[in-house]
Amino acid sequence: MAVFRVEKNANYTTMCNYHLRDQTLSLKAKGLLSMLLSLPDTWHYSVRGLAAISLEGVDGILTALKELETHGYLERHQLRQPNGRLGQTEYVIFEKPRVQPCMDSPCTEKPDTVSPNTVPPDTITPAQRSKEGSSKEQLSTDEKAKTVSQPSRHRYGMYQNVLLSDEELQKLQTEFPADYQSRIERLSEYMASSGRHYKNHLATIRSWARRDSKQSKLPAYSHDNYRYKEGESL
Repeated sequence: MAVFRVEKNANYTTMCNYHLRDQTLSLKAKGLLSMLLSLPDTWHYSVRGLAAISLEGVDGILTALKELETHGYLERHQLRQPNGRLGQTEYVIFEKPRVQPCMDSPCTEKPDTVSPNTVPPDTITPAQRSKEGSSKEQLSTDEKAKTVSQPSRHRYGMYQNVLLSDEELQKLQTEFPADYQSRIERLSEYMASSGRHYKNHLATIRSWARRDSKQSKLPAYSHDNYRYKEGESL
């Protein structure tokens, strides 16, 4: 049987080992939480900052943060600027998971006190009843057709606010195979911080991609463009 020996020298980090023994956490989440607990209190937490000091990309960091939040080791608070606008996101890290208290209170509504039926006798003729039934059937058929034509959408992104159907997600993966997840997270973070909403999230991501492409094609500023040859003047 193999024996592992750990040689300790310096630069120790003292932390609670509760999360290391939590069998519901993945190894990635345990490692990220250990790194967060080892960082100084003055360190500026950001997703890109965490990715910069590790081999994980932004998508991997977001996945691990979401897992820690789901298990109660992390909370996010949206800060506000002095002018009232939404500011940066504050991450609160816990050594032990914080269990959310149940806020459901017993039902205190009064029992239903519907009075006896006082509707006058039915005066609808058989012809009117037949016409009304046909209209109801047509309305029911239209509602079913509308339900079938609208595919169900699933929630994506760190804030679970990007809605995409399976077909839309497949289109996104085909059009942006290298960074579709980052584009989803970009939209998710923007909507959460700004409070804005969009009718079609796939169309929004495509629109942003076209705008980024146009901006990348603009000529870069260079001093050479404003130099004059010898003998030339304005």
